[in-house]
Amino acid sequence: MRKILVTLLSLVLFVFSFGEKKLYVGTNAEFKPYEYLEGDKIVGFDIELMEAMAKEAGYTVKWNNMTFDGLLPALQMGKIDAVIAGMSPTAERQKAVDFGKPYLNFQTGHAVIVKENEKEIVKNEDLNGKVVGVQLGTKQEDLAKGFGAEIVRYDSFTGALLALKQNKVQAVVLDEQSAGKYLKTMEGVKITDIIYDSDPGESIAVKKGNTKLVEELNAAFDKVVESGKYYEILQKYFPEKAAEMKL
Repeated sequence: MRKILVTLLSLVLFVFSFGEKKLYVGTNAEFKPYEYLEGDKIVGFDIELMEAMAKEAGYTVKWNNMTFDGLLPALQMGKIDAVIAGMSPTAERQKAVDFGKPYLNFQTGHAVIVKENEKEIVKNEDLNGKVVGVQLGTKQEDLAKGFGAEIVRYDSFTGALLALKQNKVQAVVLDEQSAGKYLKTMEGVKITDIIYDSDPGESIAVKKGNTKLVEELNAAFDKVVESGKYYEILQKYFPEKAAEMKL
């Protein structure tokens, strides 16, 4: 009898596992507070939001941490099902992938970071002709170019900030929220000005033409908002922005 029960239990677990809906999601865990590492665990606003949305849609999330510039190619090749990484649905990106509805839509600022003894870069306009580090594939590249900067691309923001400390670049442009987190643990650098984004908003990306998944994620997002879970997560990671959040 015991052997039969064990066999039946194994069969039930196999069927449950086989029927489990998995969602393979790519992110770049170097973008605090959106997504970052605590030990070996990926945490952050985007992570908790996606987990909550996946639960509403009946999925189990399988996370893939990769370089930011590798996210959309991986999505296009079918290696992952979705991307959540503080990513803006720019016109250029919309040519390559589809996006769900914006899940963050407050005024976005991008910090211009320089060394504490920097005298030539005081305001955004001073970036003209200066060597500026950015993370490869990010919106900050276009923003810095808009002020005439000479761009140097790095695989990560930490790489760009290290280059600044080593005098390889004269400034780094980084999301204002992330900059505030990073600079708490970095000495010898400061924020000198903020570039404000005229088209704020972050969305989840899916493979071009995957309308079904977009609809599922949009519906799940609405449920997370309606339940109050969304604002709970928002208050945890963006308390100063929660009041002005527009959906």
